[in-house]
Amino acid sequence: PEIIDKLAATGFLRMVPDGTYSTGNASVPERFNVVADEIEVLSSSVLGLTMGCARCHDHKYDPIPQRDYYRLSAILQTAYDPYDWMTPAANNPYELKFPTRHLDIALDTEREEVARFNAPVEAEIKQAETSLETKAKPWREKLLDERLATFPQSIREDLKTAASISEEKRSALQNYLVEKFQEIVKITQQDLVKRFPDFKLETENAKKNIDALKKKLQPKPQIRALFDMGGEPSTAYLLRRGNAQSPGDLVQPGVPSVLKAGLAPYKIVTPELNRESSGRRLALARWLVQPNHPLTVRVMVNRIWMHHFGAGLVASPSNFGRSGVPPTHPELLDWLATEFVQSGWSMKAIHRLIMTSTAYRQSSHFDPAVHQADPENALLSRMPLRRMDPEALYDSVLKATGRLDLTQFGRPAEVEVTPEGEVIAKGSNKGWRRSIYVLQRRKTPLTMMEVFDLPPMSPNCIERRQSTVPTQALQMMNSEVLRAHSRYLSGRLIDQFGEDRNKQIEELYLRALSRRPTPEEMRVAREGLVELEKQWASHLENTRQEAPKLPTARWFALAGLCQSVLSSADFLYID
Repeated sequence: PEIIDKLAATGFLRMVPDGTYSTGNASVPERFNVVADEIEVLSSSVLGLTMGCARCHDHKYDPIPQRDYYRLSAILQTAYDPYDWMTPAANNPYELKFPTRHLDIALDTEREEVARFNAPVEAEIKQAETSLETKAKPWREKLLDERLATFPQSIREDLKTAASISEEKRSALQNYLVEKFQEIVKITQQDLVKRFPDFKLETENAKKNIDALKKKLQPKPQIRALFDMGGEPSTAYLLRRGNAQSPGDLVQPGVPSVLKAGLAPYKIVTPELNRESSGRRLALARWLVQPNHPLTVRVMVNRIWMHHFGAGLVASPSNFGRSGVPPTHPELLDWLATEFVQSGWSMKAIHRLIMTSTAYRQSSHFDPAVHQADPENALLSRMPLRRMDPEALYDSVLKATGRLDLTQFGRPAEVEVTPEGEVIAKGSNKGWRRSIYVLQRRKTPLTMMEVFDLPPMSPNCIERRQSTVPTQALQMMNSEVLRAHSRYLSGRLIDQFGEDRNKQIEELYLRALSRRPTPEEMRVAREGLVELEKQWASHLENTRQEAPKLPTARWFALAGLCQSVLSSADFLYID
């Protein structure tokens, strides 16, 4: 398990947008774009440097020549070789023949167990797909006839014959015809659905059945690690103006020359546990974690400080260069870096050190006299008032309403799009899982988290931004998901305290805000409940609801109060 964890940790270099995933192996320039994103992730997150411009020319501000960019790129070439590209993942049965970037970690016994479990399910899927293809055949022939209507009779018949024969049984001429006219001959299920609405109605249940069967398949244990492909990587060159079609001088793996002073040299040694590995990335890792490295430690403690205070000691966390912002407290940054190294690079220790400091334990209370002396809070005269991160906000709503599923590990929670267009996570009988377990796709982020500034990973998040826009209040006001969570909490409060409004309100405040309501808040909440109850009773009466009017009105009224508290600044902001 320890080795698997370490392999999985290399996955942070696999998380960039990879255009070759959807286009197969893609072109060499597209592959270089993926490598460039990897360099961006590595340089901005670990080194705190902006190296992107050195891809095309020497850096304009920092002493980073273009050669150093491609020397760093060459370190990754054993895993990301633009001239010998490995498919990110298999998108179709044909690509299964080739190795992918998914690392198989299953033991032989696990593989046998998965194969044994999947065999009957795969047989059902094959049978269902054959049945679906039989239903689709006449529709496919009909659409092909429409597409070939303007072709000469002789070519039309040859194309229809070639299209009806499986690939392995076609002659060379038939393969040529299919390849030349593939846009016409190739007809997908989506093409049939788009052209024939009746086909969709006829096959909808069959497709749902196939999708349900595929979800039953047990996946093989795999991780998205970054690993050497084996063998000798291709030669690395400096690319003139960053153009993959214009290679220049030969370059060897190496690190930025400006950072070499006072450090042990970058030295490649073949790892003892894996003699097939080139050792390039291991050498880079060892070079980065030298105790006296001028950037790695400072960049890390600056990010931890930024996590707690909302802003780093260096306000540009991914740019410690000349065009970045100088540190506000350089001695403090150096001291924290020293403490971090002496603690054995323990993140827990540095978190504890910061959180037990006087600076962290200050109140965010606004004092006009202090504000006049330190208007930008550059001297940390008070704790900055910060809104919860979107992930913490999502989890806090689930926790406060009693719908948080604390199950650890396992498959990620899928997402779905509601008829209103809101992207939400799918729940279960146990509730909704924490945001860390929700399947995150760049194209479908959870609406609630996206509205509250979920950072776009393009290619990575170098700094979280906080905005205050009307859509945030509208999301908390109109979200069907938040309304459902609020009604669930309302039902629990009624079940627990009956008609005792004071107890209901007090428990609501304790759950959501970790404090009891003030007398004024209690008065406003009680008056609000009375008014909401009247409005709901009137609405239910006018809409002729068959359910008992008064209990339902009380339930909806309390749910409205729950939603109001969950939408309040007291809930959203960390004091």
